[in-house]
Amino acid sequence: MNIIYTSENKIYSFENSNKTEIPCGRVIKYKETLDSIRRRSEWKTTGSGAMFTGIAMKAETIEMPARITGLACCGDKDGGLIYGIQLDGSSSLYRRSTDRTDMNEGLILSGNDISFGAFDFLDGKLAVSIGSSMHLHIGVMEPPSSAYEEFTDGDTIEEDPYWSRFNKGRIYFSTAGYGRDANGVIGGISPRSGAYLDTVTREMEEFLTDPKYDYYKIKDDKYGNIYYIRQPYGGEKSRDGIKFTDVLFFPVRLLKGLFGWLNFMCTIWGGEPLKSGGSGLPNNEKTKERSAKDIIIDGNVIKAKEIAKAEDAKDGELSGFMPLSRVLVKREADGTETVLKKGVLDYSLCDEGILISNGRQITLFADGNETLVTKAYLARNLQAGMSENK
Repeated sequence: MNIIYTSENKIYSFENSNKTEIPCGRVIKYKETLDSIRRRSEWKTTGSGAMFTGIAMKAETIEMPARITGLACCGDKDGGLIYGIQLDGSSSLYRRSTDRTDMNEGLILSGNDISFGAFDFLDGKLAVSIGSSMHLHIGVMEPPSSAYEEFTDGDTIEEDPYWSRFNKGRIYFSTAGYGRDANGVIGGISPRSGAYLDTVTREMEEFLTDPKYDYYKIKDDKYGNIYYIRQPYGGEKSRDGIKFTDVLFFPVRLLKGLFGWLNFMCTIWGGEPLKSGGSGLPNNEKTKERSAKDIIIDGNVIKAKEIAKAEDAKDGELSGFMPLSRVLVKREADGTETVLKKGVLDYSLCDEGILISNGRQITLFADGNETLVTKAYLARNLQAGMSENK
């Protein structure tokens, strides 16, 4: 089985214990353009002239502000995959081969005034979450055509569309509405419900609703069983508060901060730092370490130290760092619900069972047993792609 997924805004293929990055041509071309601009102007800050005038600067590594919004395999007939990306204020949908050596890509749709969420491809049609950054609605496209039809609207956000494998023409998705005050300012967002849309009759129905929970990534299998991720409404927030040790170290931290500021100002205006043996300028590495932000996933605040602890876990342990209150549920035709797995970031149904990402690993859940497939950091958009050997 070949697995396609995204991790840290890159696309990967995993097969036969080999992980391969599938390059995003849009990002590569963008980086080449930035490199070209940098090379044309680097004479201003490099060389003996720049050293003499004191404006010499160290070459900086270009960090790409790219975010992959969705991924879908196109299946046996069509081949390849479709990915969505946000880059430099623009959102785009591209189609490319799963062969990493094939750099040809086809642009499906792009724009500065449009945003994409996740999407799902079946029988030549793409169900996509599309709209603005605040309002995403369910649309249907037939790639490579850029035309699309929206089926939902309103002051809402609809995400994770999925073509039903049991009811032809039905799309499952999660939906939530905005709450506004008398001035029209958004004051909050409602719990996310599970819903489905009949693209033939254009009728929509919410069938998973509970004020205490959010429902994500609703899917079904060919037998009519429904699967979804359920978590407490709004996700789990950090419970860290001010500790006794923080109070004890307040004076020390204040003095260090004051000295650091004075040291910096003396360096800038006087040309010499207060502290010998240093440049007087901020330490970028320490600054990055101190300002490392917690990861927020669907409202869940994941502490950096918890991630590091999970990364240091022993090989073979199938533990992740998602809250255990975020669970994968199976709902059978008679309404019976079973929690299959706790601490789930993302999942995908496949012939062999269920592929599950817990944020640290991808596992295969089948017949009540779970086996490790590969380590994968924050793996999302899991897809059971076609094997290159077939």
